[in-house]
Amino acid sequence: MATGWQLIYVAGISISLFLFIMLISKRQKTGADKILSIWLFFALVHLIFIAWYASGLAYKTPDLVGWELPLPFLHGPFLYLYILFLSCQHHHKWLYLLHFIPAILVAIILAFVLPEVHSSTYALSAFTPLFHGMVTAIMISGVVYVILSLILLSRHQRNIAGQFSNTDKITLSWMRYLISGMGVIWIVVIFIQSAQALYIAVALFIFFIGYFGIRQTGIFSNTSLPHEVLLPAVLETAAQPKKADHITETADRIKYEKTKVDENKASEIQAELLVLMKEQECYKDPELTLGDLAGILNITPGILSQVINSREGKNFYDYINTLRIEAFKQLLLQPESRQYTLLSLAFECGFNSKTSFNRNFKKITGMSPSVYARNQKIDIPSEN
Repeated sequence: MATGWQLIYVAGISISLFLFIMLISKRQKTGADKILSIWLFFALVHLIFIAWYASGLAYKTPDLVGWELPLPFLHGPFLYLYILFLSCQHHHKWLYLLHFIPAILVAIILAFVLPEVHSSTYALSAFTPLFHGMVTAIMISGVVYVILSLILLSRHQRNIAGQFSNTDKITLSWMRYLISGMGVIWIVVIFIQSAQALYIAVALFIFFIGYFGIRQTGIFSNTSLPHEVLLPAVLETAAQPKKADHITETADRIKYEKTKVDENKASEIQAELLVLMKEQECYKDPELTLGDLAGILNITPGILSQVINSREGKNFYDYINTLRIEAFKQLLLQPESRQYTLLSLAFECGFNSKTSFNRNFKKITGMSPSVYARNQKIDIPSEN
């Protein structure tokens, strides 16, 4: 049994080291990559400490006991900052160092306390409440940062809907896996409180990070992340028309629009937008973005976003897909369309996947496309 546990310890640490080497070997690292690299390094060190406790080796070298306590204070901030940078919601870089003050303070306190604890049993009893307080603070820190990360993810989802008309190629699974995995680890820390259980949870978490990270374009490879790093929903400066796969991290340093559009200007822009959609049918472009449309209208994305939200009562994503659904309905009524499948007609109207089409059609009409076609007594060829 001991040999089996030793193999598990070695395997977990080896995988962590391998992922760390892969990440630091990546060329042209973004800010998010650098944060993940540092996080993996400290995770590797922490994993070694946990394995050291779980294997019983801590009893042979007691002078090292306790020095791992600053490490748990790092994981929450690193998770939060990684999500923050990956979703391009960061603004003041240096202020983010404040998140690491608890870890630094604990390290300073331990530098004075642990030498006394290791040399005197009486000192250990005297400082026991302090250690209990640190453990409680660790748990609180973990839970708080998981919640903050979920808030960031939710905000990022809204930003996406405010900028892109098709989101099927934009996957947030990587962020969800990270946040969920950290959540599971903190559940183990709070409710199980076993070194072996914690090691298994952390090792599995790192394994899944490696598995999904290697599958996810751009995490451990040198390929750029075209659909993960996104502009905020409302931008301050005018943007040239650009597709999602041309967005760079430098361009993402744009602040939110703070100036509201007056009513007359908003009405004028709305009228121009309606004419543009009627004459040029921009919504039929599957890759249409807020920046593209703003560039055509020669206004800032922020102003266009305000107009769509206030005048149409929708975000950019819902606005464009509503137009696509209406175009699909009109196309469906044309006799020459009867030879095509529903999905073919949907692609003609700007949708880029069956899932996106069905989801948006049901959201807007309250029924599936096939049910709608039957209600209109329209016979369409089967997609099979």
